[in-house]
Amino acid sequence: MTNPFESISTRTAFPARRNFLKMAGMLGAATLLPGIALARAAPVSSTFAEMDATALAAAIKARKISPAEALEAAIARAQAVQPAINCISEDMYDRARQRAASTDLSAPFAGVPYLIKDEADIAGLARHFGSRLDKVMPIAKRNDVLVERCEQIGLNPFARTTMPEFGILPTTETLAYGVTRNPWNLDHVPGGSSGGAAAAVAAGIVPKAHGSDGAGSLRIPASNCGLVGLKTSRDRIGGGSFLGQSFCLSRSVRDTANQLALVESKGPGAAYAPVGRVTEPSAGRLRIGFIMNGLGGHAPSPEVSESITATLTLLETLGHKVGEARWPFDGAQFVEDFTLVYMAKAKNTRARMSGGGGASPDPVFLKKLIESASFDIGELSEDFSDESVAQAYARMAANSRSYFGLFDTMDILVTPVLLKPPARIGEINGSIPFPILLMRLNNYADYTMLQNASGGPAISLPMHWTKNGLPVGVQFASQLGGERTLLELAFELERAQPWAQRRPPLWAPSHIST
Repeated sequence: MTNPFESISTRTAFPARRNFLKMAGMLGAATLLPGIALARAAPVSSTFAEMDATALAAAIKARKISPAEALEAAIARAQAVQPAINCISEDMYDRARQRAASTDLSAPFAGVPYLIKDEADIAGLARHFGSRLDKVMPIAKRNDVLVERCEQIGLNPFARTTMPEFGILPTTETLAYGVTRNPWNLDHVPGGSSGGAAAAVAAGIVPKAHGSDGAGSLRIPASNCGLVGLKTSRDRIGGGSFLGQSFCLSRSVRDTANQLALVESKGPGAAYAPVGRVTEPSAGRLRIGFIMNGLGGHAPSPEVSESITATLTLLETLGHKVGEARWPFDGAQFVEDFTLVYMAKAKNTRARMSGGGGASPDPVFLKKLIESASFDIGELSEDFSDESVAQAYARMAANSRSYFGLFDTMDILVTPVLLKPPARIGEINGSIPFPILLMRLNNYADYTMLQNASGGPAISLPMHWTKNGLPVGVQFASQLGGERTLLELAFELERAQPWAQRRPPLWAPSHIST
């Protein structure tokens, strides 16, 4: 009998990720929301919509629901809430229906509907990157590595999800595709850059979705939407970029753990020994350090501080040893270096996005199509000398070594994900003048980029909700290759303080009429 959690291990290169710094601030202005009518769907029990992907896959294998029925139900849920949260940038319904009709039920996640972030290559389609530059993007000839592996394990992608332009910001508001909203409160952001994916999973369209993390782009949306968001070790899954790794967002820890066991690279050439399938907490107790202030020295808001304090109390109650730590390097210099390195990448990114083949595209052409922040970053990147970029990389490498040195005396580092709860719509977007935008970013996101620079793994878990009902995630980080420890602790915390059945005010299954 086929082991449903046998890994797909062919190691192939896959697209560079990115996201930006790690910050935010304030602007404002929410727009009037369209009403949501009840969508009609085939008579499929709502029980299936409440399942995580692992349970839904089991139901499909047991023929309690067919792949086609699961797909149509997911499409109906997406159509029901899309007018309110705007999480989908392109549908692929016909492609998904063809796949559903020929589903191999031996695949571990056979027939489970899935969503792909709008930056990954899907054969026969163009990427959009949240930009109006999508008009000149080429058609992909093959799937990205992770897209290919997701399809091999049975997941059925039926749409692309929204993202900020080029994945730069920790919010998802674009000129090209509009504003993506948080199902927990439509006046607030779901995060970014995997904002559409997080909104879709939180709203119950699908139990998990593809995303990527170049400076917190999985962990920030997970924090804002009450989800599990794991940023894997650099090259754990294969390909990726120096800063970015792609994986998934889910509502349950086991969906994340099961998916990692299936898509991580194995065999000759793999960067690490495999994590394998993690199914439960470890019996061992951990040494847990925590740092409250951000890398730039900013103190978190009282609500975020409360989330950390409550989590540390729970960890102590569970028998773990907790102690305070400090950043082992100049955090402000690190943030400056990370920002420079990230912005320097725009020099090549803009040319690639516009099909320029490495040549700089016409600035007049660009300015008409892309957001002002994207344009300004590209212009500023032209001023960075190769020497200054190399020096920034060298300092980040030294900081990474110091960071991993923390794990000589601890197993897990706990920090906030963001300095504040989810920002309001309009506070952070690519149309804000860049100096103001940068200031706001620095006062919002000040933690997650460290794991991208160092390559280490970290996970955001939904440990707290504010008095106003907004999720606030807590970040748990470990040494390079330490995903098993993170997942075992995540299982323990999920068991101690269950979250997977919490539902936002906008819950797609409740908007389906059968």
